[in-house]
Amino acid sequence: MRVLLISANREQIPDPIFPLGLAYIAAAARLQGHSVQVADLCFGRRPLDEVCRHIHDFRPDAIGVSLRNVDNAAYPRTVDYLELHRQLIDTLHDCGDAPVILGGSAFSILPEAYMQTLRGDWGVRGEGEQVFCHLLAALQAGQSAIAVPGVIAPPGEQADAAPFVTPLKDPVSWGSGLRPARSLFDYARYVRRGGMGNVQTKRGCMFKCSYCTYPLLEGRHFRCREPRDVVDELQQLMCDYGQHPVFFVDSILNFPRGHLEAICEEILRRRLKLRWSCYATPVKLDRNQARLMALAGCDGIELGTDAVDDGQLQRLGKSFDAGVAERANRYCAEAGLKVCQTVLFGAPGETRHSIRTTCEALRRMNPTAVVAMTGVRLYPGTPLTQTLLSQGRVNQDDIGLLPAFYIEPAVASFLPAYLQQQALQAGNWVLPGLAAPILPRSQRLLRGLGISGPLWRLLQQRWMRRFNRLRFNQPNTSWGVPSQRRKVV
Repeated sequence: MRVLLISANREQIPDPIFPLGLAYIAAAARLQGHSVQVADLCFGRRPLDEVCRHIHDFRPDAIGVSLRNVDNAAYPRTVDYLELHRQLIDTLHDCGDAPVILGGSAFSILPEAYMQTLRGDWGVRGEGEQVFCHLLAALQAGQSAIAVPGVIAPPGEQADAAPFVTPLKDPVSWGSGLRPARSLFDYARYVRRGGMGNVQTKRGCMFKCSYCTYPLLEGRHFRCREPRDVVDELQQLMCDYGQHPVFFVDSILNFPRGHLEAICEEILRRRLKLRWSCYATPVKLDRNQARLMALAGCDGIELGTDAVDDGQLQRLGKSFDAGVAERANRYCAEAGLKVCQTVLFGAPGETRHSIRTTCEALRRMNPTAVVAMTGVRLYPGTPLTQTLLSQGRVNQDDIGLLPAFYIEPAVASFLPAYLQQQALQAGNWVLPGLAAPILPRSQRLLRGLGISGPLWRLLQQRWMRRFNRLRFNQPNTSWGVPSQRRKVV
């Protein structure tokens, strides 16, 4: 079959992100003998016109659309992507009659709502390497794929008496040698504009953070690639595209214990000169792990701490206390690793005392940067959403395609001015919901000057901290003008 794959993501702030998941889907489809082309909407000036040209020239038998994000998850500066997705799917239906298959992480969070709203012909929920190929095989045979696990049928579709189920010719497991088809995309442009490439070493997450969707999307158990396979891919990337920084997109890289260490040791054994960064958890992050990461080329680590107050950490479902968080930060600093602390304010149970406790701890820890989110984005199926529903604090109708955030009423009026005061004093805070993290023109300028890696690392510079303070010289004392494209519950 001729298969057109579309990356719908157009967001470029703080950086454009290479569509790694879709590149895996493309690789799996090619292994099954399908002819694959891609349309990447991230950089084009008239992306919908480009999609129509692809359809006219390629004449696909099926179109797969990857929806990466529902919105930017920032309150109150919320950017909702639904209308862009709607315009794209309408264009696909207008330009041809090939079935449109929806997928990606955004779709997998709200599959039924997206199918109904966007008028998709089929959907793939969760990992798509196998399911998408099953679906293509069914379409090619003129059979229904409604009973294939992971396939979402359009509203009103009825199961056939004998639903079509087929094994793959060569079963593909994501964790055993499958390489993303980066050559179908302009990977080098992502490296130039985004400052780094990306690699995934595992899927799944066993932790129970109350608000997080990773366990829903990837499963509740870690499924790790072999360390040698990971380093083979890194080595090939450097050969194909030259030396460039890499970001590991795992939900957390440094757990389970031993996997990251084996990757680092393999990098050192091969004497690869790499620069990389990652998400990490303070859990089990000790001096040895931090030292090994630094030796293997890590130059930036984003610690998902969320709070540095024991009570709030417990309410968020975190697997560590404030002491562990502070020690992990110290071990990273001792190893020479630049640290970005990501924290979350306004979750259920938050108090002025817990907010002040976290802010005081962050001043002691003195990380390179702090990214502070205000309010908690509510997604269906997360423990937090389920708890709020059971307590009657939110309604089922509140949880849908319209971005919904929870802010603890006791601190709602206190948060905006207080956090902006903290940002003004520190100079290295980023408040994505209250002030733009970076302007598009500034981002392009910095990348054009050859500055690579995560941009938050620049906040170690005094001149950058002085510049960053300017946006908080006149802090807002409220959440701003209400928007009809988001809600607070």
